[in-house]
Amino acid sequence: MTTKLSDVKAAQVHWFDKGNKAFFNDIDYRVLHGKVSGKPYLVRSTYAWSGMLGAPRRITWRINPLNANLLILPLIDNGFKALDDVKGWLKFQ
Repeated sequence: MTTKLSDVKAAQVHWFDKGNKAFFNDIDYRVLHGKVSGKPYLVRSTYAWSGMLGAPRRITWRINPLNANLLILPLIDNGFKALDDVKGWLKFQ
């Protein structure tokens, strides 16, 4: 079964509200799946914690695993510079 972003939003309404999105400086959300396991991941582009102390803002791609109930789990340690980097990581998941 392929998990859709609308499914995750229905299961985690608070995560996607405007206040949460603004607090974390998130730009976009999508659900992508590991190629090996088929496991779903919430993939988001964000400005989170960039632009502080006069540094330029930069987009980072972050990944949160999703469990069977579509709960959003803690971030993986890696941050990615581009969506293609995320897709490359997902090839081995």
